[in-house]
Amino acid sequence: MNSNPLTLTLTFSREHQCDQLTRTLHLTLGEHSTLTVNQDVSDFNAEISKRVIAVADIQDVGYLIATTFTQATTLQLCIDADIAARFKRQQWLKWLSFGLALSNYHYRHSNSPLLTPTLADFTLLNADASDNTAFENGKILAHSQLIARELTNKPGNILYPQSFVEAVAALAINNIELSYLNDAMMLKQGFGGLMSIAQGSDREARLLCLDYHPQDPKFTVALVGKGVTFDSGGISIKQPRYMSTMKVDMGGAAAVVGALNAIAQLQLPIRVIGLCGLVENMPSGKAIKPGDVVTMLNKTNVEIITTDAEGRMVLADVLHYAQQHYQPDYLVDIATLTGGTGIALGKAYASLMGNDNNLIASAQTAGQACSEPLWPMPTGGMFTTALESDFADLRHGSEEPDGSPCVAATFLEHFIQPDQKWIHIDSAAMSLGMNHRKIYPRATTGYGTLLLTELCQQLILQDRLHQ
Repeated sequence: MNSNPLTLTLTFSREHQCDQLTRTLHLTLGEHSTLTVNQDVSDFNAEISKRVIAVADIQDVGYLIATTFTQATTLQLCIDADIAARFKRQQWLKWLSFGLALSNYHYRHSNSPLLTPTLADFTLLNADASDNTAFENGKILAHSQLIARELTNKPGNILYPQSFVEAVAALAINNIELSYLNDAMMLKQGFGGLMSIAQGSDREARLLCLDYHPQDPKFTVALVGKGVTFDSGGISIKQPRYMSTMKVDMGGAAAVVGALNAIAQLQLPIRVIGLCGLVENMPSGKAIKPGDVVTMLNKTNVEIITTDAEGRMVLADVLHYAQQHYQPDYLVDIATLTGGTGIALGKAYASLMGNDNNLIASAQTAGQACSEPLWPMPTGGMFTTALESDFADLRHGSEEPDGSPCVAATFLEHFIQPDQKWIHIDSAAMSLGMNHRKIYPRATTGYGTLLLTELCQQLILQDRLHQ
C-alpha cells in the first residue's frame, strides 16, 4: 500500500449557489474515541481526528464533512500517510463517496408507497478511470441502502405486502426480473407456515422474487428476507412499548431489495435470487393461535408456541421454496428475528449462524469490509430440545427465552437440505436506533444491504482464487 499522504478533491453541486467556496480538511490520528472536528487549526480549515480509523469512520467522515461544511462547493481532504496506508485507495474512495452521498437524505412522509431516495451530488476531481469507478460504486451502494431505508421508514398503513411489491416494481431495476406469488398461489402450493401468519390480517400476503441472471453466471446465490410489514405479535400480542417500531420488521426483506439493486448495478457475474416473504401479523378471529399445528411447505407439522415468533414460519417456507426452485450454491437469509440477539450483542453486531464454516467465514469477512459486522452463534445440540413437541413433528420455539436466537436458527435448520450451504443473519437490533453512527442520525438504517452485496463479492473473489 502507498505510504504517502492521500489528498482528494471533491466538488458538490448545490442549487442556487453562485459563489465558489473551498474548504481544506485534514484527517489525522488523535486522542478521542469518536470522530472529532476541530476548526481552530492552522494550515487547514478543519482537522478531523480519531484514535483509530476503521471502515465505519471513513463512511462517517464523508457524511460529517458534507454536513459540517454546508456552504462549501469544493472540499479538499488530506489524509495522513499512516492512516491512508491502512486501506487501499479504492476503499477510501468508495466509502467516502458512500458517506458523502447519504449526507442530504431525510425521510419525508408520503401517502404513496413509492420510493424517492435522494443522493447528494458530489464529483471527484482529477481522477482516473479506476478512481472514478470506486467513487461511483460508493454512490451505487448509498442509493441501494437508501432504497432499503425508504422501505423500512414507511409506516404499515402505507407499506404492506401488496404495496411493498408495487414500490419495488416501480423502481424498475435494470437487469432484474420481478415476479410474485399471491395468497391463492401460495395456498395452492402449500405455504402453510407463511400463510398461517398472514391469515390473521385483512392484507394479502406476497412472495416477491427478484431474479438477477447475467449471461453465464459463475454460481447462484439465493437471498431470503423476512418481510413482516407490521408485527403486532398476533394473538400473543406485544407490549405497547415500542410496538410502533414494528413497522421495521421487514428490514430483512428491505435489505434483500437494496442488495439486489446494488448487485444489478455493479453487474456482478453471478446469478442472485432475492426472495421476500411478505406478511402482516395481526390478531383477529382468523388469526393462528398458540397450540395450533401447521403443515409447512415441506410437509413438516409444526406446533405453534407463540404467534409472536412469526418470522421463522415465514422464512422456513421461503427457504424450502428457494432450494426447490433454484437449487442455489449458497443460501442466505436475513431477518429481524429475535429480541435475544439485541440483548446479547446490542448495536455492535448482528448474529450469524449456519451449517458451512467457509460461508460463515466469508460472511464475517464481508461484515468487517463494509462495517456491518457479524458475531457467530451456535445451532443444534441442546437447542434442539426446545423444539421437541408432543403434538407435532416439531414445535417452532420454546416457552422459555433461553438462547432464543440459537433456538430460532435451529428451527430454520430443519428446513435446510443436508448438502445446502446456508447461513442465517439475525439483525433484530440493527434496523433502527443506530444513531451512534454519523450516517444514521435518525430513523432506520437499511442494515444488511451492504453486507449482502459485499458477501456476494467475497464469494466471487473466492471462486476466482479456487479456479
